[in-house]
Amino acid sequence: MKKLTFLISATLLSAAALAQGAKPAQPAPATSPAPTTAVTAAFDSLDKNADQQISKTEAASDKAVSDAFAAADANGDGYLNKAEFAAVKSRT
Repeated sequence: MKKLTFLISATLLSAAALAQGAKPAQPAPATSPAPTTAVTAAFDSLDKNADQQISKTEAASDKAVSDAFAAADANGDGYLNKAEFAAVKSRT
């Protein structure tokens, strides 16, 4: 009986020691920061047809966006989404 009590106590102590050394799970980093209100307002003012993307034609009215368009179009679809647009605005 003493051996069983000792074995159970040792097991519980070991589990407690392991639990103390465990690191808490870290939240996954966000893929991209949410655009600020100013960036959203600028995006909306360029997005003339309200399709939630900026075409090269729409970007032409903002020289900084127009100049950076090709580099900012990360997915190569010929349009800037809000995240791509926010990246341009963060550099200007």
